[in-house]
Amino acid sequence: MITELVTPPATDSLEFIALPTFQLRATVEHFKANLSPADFADLLANVRSAFNKYTAKLLEFQPGADRGSVLHQMMDRELRAVSTLPVSCQKGCGGCCHYEVEITQDEAEILKTVVQDGFLIDLDLLREQAQRERQSPKWNQFWSPKNQCVFLGKEGSCQVYEERPAICRKHLVTTPANACTTAGAAVAPVQVLMAEILLSAAVSLEGATRASLSKMLLAALQADATPSKPSVILRLPASRTLPPARATPMAFAGRPTST
Repeated sequence: MITELVTPPATDSLEFIALPTFQLRATVEHFKANLSPADFADLLANVRSAFNKYTAKLLEFQPGADRGSVLHQMMDRELRAVSTLPVSCQKGCGGCCHYEVEITQDEAEILKTVVQDGFLIDLDLLREQAQRERQSPKWNQFWSPKNQCVFLGKEGSCQVYEERPAICRKHLVTTPANACTTAGAAVAPVQVLMAEILLSAAVSLEGATRASLSKMLLAALQADATPSKPSVILRLPASRTLPPARATPMAFAGRPTST
């Protein structure tokens, strides 16, 4: 599953992060158990440094679609670390597009603009999904038409791929695609430490809100009934620059655990 943004309280190791992703906590605990105390302290210092830098960069932008777009650009850059891995995700597999996916309010603003600019979605399906409690058992009904993302096309591909949420961007596996929708099947996700730190920074921003895509998008649409809005900015203004790329972010593969 890729529902993960609202997590249990952080471990002592990550007390400086308000809402670390489940994957970040699991990865840090893995290294805590396998590194010497000195090496783990160095790793944790690097995590803290990266978290602070990501937080500072995101805070350069006002809440909304622009900040969401910056998050996506930063996420894509960190995911280049896995470009040589045998990732099995491909256009049309669509399994993870039937999960309960949680997004930030900034990302909801991007998707709201897409809808307001004319992209047609199934509003009845959106409302039905938005009424579900978090981690409703209904989401375990793999491949149910009632579970599919409202942006999923008939051929099983994302219709708003360039605007897809950060959690969708980073959800990659090396196991066969059908394992993602088979109860009890072993799934090997690719874990990129820097990507997990980045998403943790985004959801930990003061005042940030996050929930399922259906809840967040419906709330954004209801809050702004204006039929037409300017197109969302998907690139940084020329005066903005992203921090330099990290050297070889860490990829950690392991069995996923839903929260």
